[in-house]
Amino acid sequence: MITAYIDFKSLDCFLAVSPILKLAADCETPVSWQPYGSKERALPTEVASESVTQTHHRVRAESERRLQQHYARLRGLHIDPSRGQIDTSAALEWLAGLEGDTSSFVSRLFTAHWIDHTDINDPTFLKELTAQCGLRRTVDAVDLSSIEREAEDKGLFDAPTFFIDGQMFMGRAHIPLMQQLLADRCDH
Repeated sequence: MITAYIDFKSLDCFLAVSPILKLAADCETPVSWQPYGSKERALPTEVASESVTQTHHRVRAESERRLQQHYARLRGLHIDPSRGQIDTSAALEWLAGLEGDTSSFVSRLFTAHWIDHTDINDPTFLKELTAQCGLRRTVDAVDLSSIEREAEDKGLFDAPTFFIDGQMFMGRAHIPLMQQLLADRCDH
């Protein structure tokens, strides 16, 4: 099982969904999609007398944004970076209350947010998508904060983060390593 902690407002999470779904299908491994509200970092602005640390943080953040946009363009996606500033807590809470294989729901919700610019916190939209995906909601009131605290107790501090057999993989860059781990496990 792959446990995937995601936030719909995270472009890195959106870019990870397709590769994770492919990995899961290739390895015949289910995915448990879990909500985790990522903390979007604003781009630091350049100041006349910035320290080396401030320069490092600014350059790194700018580089991360350019890299995300690059990978999105390679996949033919036209991304509005401002979508990363929209609070998606209601959609995350909704996800936590669903029963069954939520992979299609998650994939379609990411597309609705990033590509279609849909309000994914709208309860009517969430109900319709839930029905279209053949899912049902088993919990109406979800305590997202306690789910996030439990995840943080495991060492998680941002999304996307994945767990396989208790091992934590932070970010999209580790998907090839996850693939190797699952392949090794299937060989034994």
